Parts: sequence; C-alpha cells; structure tokens
Amino acid sequence: MTISQYRPLLPSWFKEFLLTILVVLGFCNLVHEFFYRGFLPLPFVFDTSDTFMDWFNPAFYAHNGRAYGEYISVYAPLSFVLLEILGMPFCYRNAIHPKDVRPCDVAGIGAIFFIYALCVVFAAAAFYKKDKKTAAYRTIALSLSLPLLYALERGNLVMFAFIAFFMFYGDLVKRSPAVAATAAFMINMKSYLLFNVLGLGIKRDWRLLENAGYVTIGIYAITLAIYGSGTPLELYNNLQTWFSAMSGIVWDQISYSTTYKPFLQFDVGQYPIRSFIPDRTIFYITLFIKSEVFLSRAVALLCVGLSWFYPKAITKERLAFFLLMQSFISDNPGGYGQVFLIFLVFLEPWKNGLVGTSIVMAYLLSIPTDHVMTVALTVDRPSWLTGRTVETVYGLSIGALLRPLAVLIMLWALAIDTLMTIRKLARREPAMWRAAPDGLSTRPAA
Repeated sequence: MTISQYRPLLPSWFKEFLLTILVVLGFCNLVHEFFYRGFLPLPFVFDTSDTFMDWFNPAFYAHNGRAYGEYISVYAPLSFVLLEILGMPFCYRNAIHPKDVRPCDVAGIGAIFFIYALCVVFAAAAFYKKDKKTAAYRTIALSLSLPLLYALERGNLVMFAFIAFFMFYGDLVKRSPAVAATAAFMINMKSYLLFNVLGLGIKRDWRLLENAGYVTIGIYAITLAIYGSGTPLELYNNLQTWFSAMSGIVWDQISYSTTYKPFLQFDVGQYPIRSFIPDRTIFYITLFIKSEVFLSRAVALLCVGLSWFYPKAITKERLAFFLLMQSFISDNPGGYGQVFLIFLVFLEPWKNGLVGTSIVMAYLLSIPTDHVMTVALTVDRPSWLTGRTVETVYGLSIGALLRPLAVLIMLWALAIDTLMTIRKLARREPAMWRAAPDGLSTRPAA
C-alpha cells in the first residue's frame, strides 16, 4: 500500500484524543511528584531554590546594568528593556542577589504567568485557524507540554519569542508591516530564529524578508541605545564564552536535549561512567551519534535546498521546521526549544502515515513527566516553591534517552514525506531556478 492509499484504522481525531489523554496523565503525575517530593523533578531546574531563574537573573542586570560585562549575557538588548519595563524598580535598588528580588517583584512573577497564558491563547488561535477538529487536543497538549512548562518554571524569556512565533506561523498577522515586525521581534528575542525567517527567501517573498531585516536592525539599534550596551562585539565574545562553559556541563546538556550530540562529551571528557561500558560499545555509540547527526542535518538541508527549486512543494511552516532542525539536531538550544518544533508539527494536517508519525512524536515530546534510571548525584536543597528542604536527584533519565530519538523520527518522517512530494511535483512542473520577484512565488520557471 502506498502513502497515497493510506487508510487509517482509527480516525485521526480519536488518535489525538488518546494522545492528549497521555499528556494529561503525564501532567497529573508531575503534579503528584511535586506535592509528594516538594519540587519539580528532572528535567526541571536542578537548583530548586532558583525557580524563575531565567527571568530574575537577567532582570537584576536589566535594572542594575553590567549585563554584558558581569552577567556575560547572550540576549539582545531588547530582553533587558522588556525586563526593566515589566519589573518593579524599587525591588532591585538594594538587592544583593537576584534570588532576593522574587518576594518583592510580584509584577515580574505576574508577567511570567501572563506571558505563559498568552502563549496558550495564541497557540489555540493558530490551531483553530488550521483545523477546528483537532485544535482543542493540540492546544491542551502544547499548554501542558514539558517544554512549555519547562520555560514557565524557568521564567525564560523565550516565551516572548513563542508568542511572536505562533503569530507569524499561525497566520495570525496579515498586513506586511505587522508580519515584518513580528519576525523582527522574535529574532531579537532569540537570534537562532533568524534561520527560519530566512525561509522567506526560499519562498521568494523577498520584500517581506527585506522589511523584516530592516525592522530587526531597527529594534536592535533602538534597544541598544536605550540599554546602553549589547554591541555585536560584546554579544559575539559572550557567545564564545557561553559555548565554552556549556560544553563542560554534560549532565545539564543531556537531561533535556534535542540531540544526542552532548552524549559524546562523556567520551571526550573521559568521565568515570566510561569505566562501566566496554570500549567496543563506546565506539559503536560514538559512530551512531556522529553518523545520525551528519545524516539528519544533511536530509534537513536537502529538503531546504530542493525547496528552492520547488517552493510550492513545501509550506512555510514545514520549511521553518527543517531550517530550525538542521541547527537543533547539532546544537541543543535548551529543552524549551522543542516548543517551536512541536508547534510547527501541530500545524500539519494528519494526511498520511508519515505526517501522522511526526504528530505522534510531537505528542510524546509533550508528555510532562520523566523518570531517573541512574542516580548520579543527590543533594539536599531548599525548594522555593514549597518552602522546605528537599532531596533532589540528578542522573540519567528515560526521557534523556528517548526525546532525541523522537526528534529524529519526527524529522525523518517529515523529510521523507517532503522528498516524495517534491518528486511528484518534479514530474509535472519544471524546476524554478531564478529568484522570482514578489508576486511570482508560485509561478514555475519557464
């Protein structure tokens, strides 16, 4: 039976209903774990005393300066401008440490939950616009998903980027200036989102890409002037420092990753765990990881490259998926980065088994629970959320092994479907070689 003859045994909405139940059950287990243990287990923040760390740490420097010299930030200045606006300035005047600010800056905590709520609202609107039948299931799954809850618990500023991303790819903004501003905003919040915006060129929407570029530079220049630091050279130097620092934190990298690549550090750094694994096994594991990273990036880039010649064969949402994936499969952007992938896959219709497989993987990645198999470290720490001392566990979890595999399956399923679509289109239409001007993006070359 071919893909075109695919006939599901169960209707797709019923499958998504069952998958949504799995996500809800995972959330219920997470709530149980929290009340039983007094903290949110891995892969949530290991330092249970530092909840909302990704909000209040940069907010401390947003109000007191020195974000790029002392804090070594890799955020663009827009982040610090927003944090200064959304915080209560008097809470930061005499604060010695960012942790001291949380009991005072209730506006900041309120902003975190409000932004999370906006993420859910805009995702729901995007899903409803795409497919009313599955919108409720996909909204529930994304709102309770592990990566979005992970971003919420950290108070990460990526949630601002989520809102803009949902608006941009959910077609919630229509006018060209608004679309360009939305793209520019999300790039200034997370610089790696430049990759997916460049997909506008492949779709031959040069005018929108040009406008987005101008607005991106404009937002950066204005916020740079307001905050007073965050020059390109500062960002470049801090990024190099950040990459160097993160390469040595292996357990943090593998606990919630989009790729198996961080596992290679166990061998590079000669970690004691190697003593329990035969050298031959280590060789095969290393070979597998290096091979799948290379081949997976290659197939993602192949889909992008062929899309230049057949732009009608791929939606802008799927093109964005491949453009992000070629980066995520090599470098882990943080667990919350999976929200971008899940959202883009949830915009796909369940049209065949391959796309259906990717949607199933997106649901599985959303399940907000995990289990530590091998304990590497146990530490008693104060829990800010419950106000008591808890025994935190750090080690290798089931999710750390399975989540990168789900990402790989999701990528390859959509890649095969895309290559088959391009192959069919290539039989009917000639390749589009030239960079067509605006208005000709769907017209094949003569």
